[in-house]
Amino acid sequence: MLFSLATLALAFVGAVQAVPVTDTLTPTVDSVSVDAATVLDLSLGSVSPKGNVTVGKDGVHVDAASATYPATLFLCRSSSCGSCTGYDLSIQRHNTCLTGGFNFYSMYISQPSNSGLPYAVYTGPSGCGSFAQVPAVNTCYRTNYVGWDFELIP
Repeated sequence: MLFSLATLALAFVGAVQAVPVTDTLTPTVDSVSVDAATVLDLSLGSVSPKGNVTVGKDGVHVDAASATYPATLFLCRSSSCGSCTGYDLSIQRHNTCLTGGFNFYSMYISQPSNSGLPYAVYTGPSGCGSFAQVPAVNTCYRTNYVGWDFELIP
């Protein structure tokens, strides 16, 4: 009897650890609108041809790591990058499902240096099961899905 209880307890612990963990973040700025000249569409499953980077205006730069920050990911409640909540990308964990805790319909990565990021930024609906890669900084992307999660992948 004791052996079966111990086995059951170990199975339960294993099942609990198999559930993906989602970190709910605290924003660095809230309720702002991004002044974006263009708004592009972003679809689930889209992946940038540049691999695990988010490019700048002039493409990928070898020295991008030295000009990476400040960089802020804005998740927006409107489809044209309005009513956004910003998250400082320099303090976010990589390879972890992250969420702002609200539905978003567009996003924008603000990076003054415009050099791009040395990692990929993915967004998707709740559950971290499917994503779209945000291909470039300083561009507003309207989602064809109701967003909830994001992940940074080197």
